[in-house]
Amino acid sequence: MVELDKLQIKRITTEDKERYEQTLELRDIVLRRPLGRSIQQDRLDGEDQAIHLCALYADKVVGVLLLKHVDDQTVQMKQVAVDEALRGQQVGRRLVQYAEQVAVNEGYGYMMLHARQVAIPFYEKLAYESYGESFTEVGIPHRAMRKRLVDREVTEGGTEG
Repeated sequence: MVELDKLQIKRITTEDKERYEQTLELRDIVLRRPLGRSIQQDRLDGEDQAIHLCALYADKVVGVLLLKHVDDQTVQMKQVAVDEALRGQQVGRRLVQYAEQVAVNEGYGYMMLHARQVAIPFYEKLAYESYGESFTEVGIPHRAMRKRLVDREVTEGGTEG
């Protein structure tokens, strides 16, 4: 059982080679290997432009997600992975909530994502809404989901509109 007060969530960059490699390994184990794929098959160029967040427990990477700029109002949450041994223990919830705060601090008003069909209930519990038709990505069904992060429009320069 994870002692939540010992769970740390940190922002890292691709320059932090050790942590970045650990997040790639977790993404590979959780998101790619079950599909018979490898993270090495993914196009990783441009990851230096993303915001990388990792959850650490006992100095081990146990969760990861990326935030990618879509437009001035919207950021996309991607590559969300939690160590299988820690699922159901609030690691994913804490990671997503932290990511939402980072997005707001960066001036975004909306978060969107492509959720695997099996993950939709998790995101719905966090107030994300599905939109559009189901589609296939990396060979499995997904739905686009989104959430308004702030109750007001953020205009250019970060001022309220």
